[in-house]
Amino acid sequence: MRVELASLALALACGGACIAPSVVASSGRAVVAPEAQLDWRPAEVGDIAGLFDSTAIDGPVAGALLRVHYDFADDGSYSGAALVQDGALRAYQTLVGRWSLSAPGRLELGEGVEARAEVAPEHLRLTSEAGSVVLRRIEAP
Repeated sequence: MRVELASLALALACGGACIAPSVVASSGRAVVAPEAQLDWRPAEVGDIAGLFDSTAIDGPVAGALLRVHYDFADDGSYSGAALVQDGALRAYQTLVGRWSLSAPGRLELGEGVEARAEVAPEHLRLTSEAGSVVLRRIEAP
């Protein structure tokens, strides 16, 4: 089974009917967020552009998704990479596409893929039926 970045409303999802259980529980692999409780609000266009790295991954997708990186450009393009666990194999999967906000807090990533997008200082949270990912804004090298 392969986790497909483009098919998840986070731009990350399961390529089959479900994510197979792994040897390590998802709670043991999820990236732990050191941030205190954040004050989230719906994202607006000016909030999305930037380079982000995951700090927390929750929900069904956390069973296979170890780490996520996104680069959202001002021109509406994005690229992403996810470190995915499939049994004993770990592999990065990448994707490029177009992003837009159809309304505050509604991020569209092309091909009908949508996620609820919320922001807090230096953070972006993307949520869909497959789970949620909290991303921290980072400086480009």
